[in-house]
Amino acid sequence: MIPIPPNSPQSLSAFFSGELWEKWHKKGWVFEIENLPKQVTYIRNKPESCRLFVKGLKDGSSDTPPSGINLRIFGNLESAKDYHKKILTKNLGTNSVGDSSFLDEESFTVGVPFPGDEEIPQLRRIFEPSRFRRLLEPMLGEVTYDDWRLQRSITRHSLIAYKPGRRCVLKTKVKLRSLNEDKKIRKLLHLKVENRKTISQSFELALAISNATKNCQFFKTPRFVGTSPAMNIFGHEWIEGHHLDFSGPNAGDFPQKIALALNELHQIPLETSTHPPPQIMANEIDNLVSDLSKLRPESRFNLLSLSNRLKNHVQCLNLVPSVLAHGDLHRLQILQDGDQIIFLDFDRAGRGFACMDLGSLMEDLILAGESEDVAQALLEQYQKCASRKISKKELIFGRCMARLRRSFDPFRSFSETWPDEMEKSIEWCNSLLRTVDSDG
Repeated sequence: MIPIPPNSPQSLSAFFSGELWEKWHKKGWVFEIENLPKQVTYIRNKPESCRLFVKGLKDGSSDTPPSGINLRIFGNLESAKDYHKKILTKNLGTNSVGDSSFLDEESFTVGVPFPGDEEIPQLRRIFEPSRFRRLLEPMLGEVTYDDWRLQRSITRHSLIAYKPGRRCVLKTKVKLRSLNEDKKIRKLLHLKVENRKTISQSFELALAISNATKNCQFFKTPRFVGTSPAMNIFGHEWIEGHHLDFSGPNAGDFPQKIALALNELHQIPLETSTHPPPQIMANEIDNLVSDLSKLRPESRFNLLSLSNRLKNHVQCLNLVPSVLAHGDLHRLQILQDGDQIIFLDFDRAGRGFACMDLGSLMEDLILAGESEDVAQALLEQYQKCASRKISKKELIFGRCMARLRRSFDPFRSFSETWPDEMEKSIEWCNSLLRTVDSDG
């Protein structure tokens, strides 16, 4: 049985066990599912409510959304009723294939079929062909709908990532035909739909990154293709590639290739509006520790100790020059196309510190099962080509921050041992920081 965090909505335990999903399925409210934990792709747990997204297995077409459902499990019936009323008022209760929202009064749960999202209401327009073709037009260059038509039967939407209320990422395949000649256009796009609070900054950042990296020697990024500001959507070309296989025959070349690419990224003189000075990083530490303490109160003492150590080490960055940092670098953000390295997903990019990118990737590799030797080989290659070497203290800080951010992963993946795994990550960080403290 999966342990339930304290102060969670009471019905969360029944959801984890599969009891609620079975009941909802019998009532015809949700789709059939074989492995519930694997298909829960998002969870955010708070005392007053727990927000989840369960992804189905069906992709979408021009007017049929990918299968999925947003769930809100509340701590009381009144809150659940109020939320369900809001969903119905905003006409988000039914999607284009007839799936409907539901209110389970026994478990205080509201379910809303994808793409119903009260904070991203325009997400539904993607699956309305007459609207979609118009919002797509700015992303197709010379194509206008006076001369071209979208072939609805060919259009496909695959759900790549989704954070309810924040952002939805789609892989979209479109085909257009000319009305005046025998000519067709096929496009494969990477579309992002965001809420109104973040879209302006995200759009500006995406365009800036695309322009700044277009002539890089050691890596490439997907090209920015356009935006529909009124619909809070922007797009990149879709790049086909494959993830790096560190057990394959060419794995020995990867540390150098990645190091050269990462060093080139860090040398790009792009100024952005996001810069994480030490104080902002100290605030992030406070927030991470607070959220972890709510999930695992037993670890509060160790978390407090870790927080103090990390904040002391933040000061080592005061005199460190900033770089253009990826901000969320891990192995799934790196593809290979032939000999070319591809970096993906610059949503968190901005002026930052090289140690954070390197520490993030090193920890991700280790947590994915790679040896410490692989991580160290990456570090050695980066230090060889970097104009400024990363100090031991900086690197340890970067690795500890990466591990702290990843401490939530076992809970989010419904691991039965998530409390122990979380505690091990906290202790690992404390132990590593002690080594630097002891060095003076």
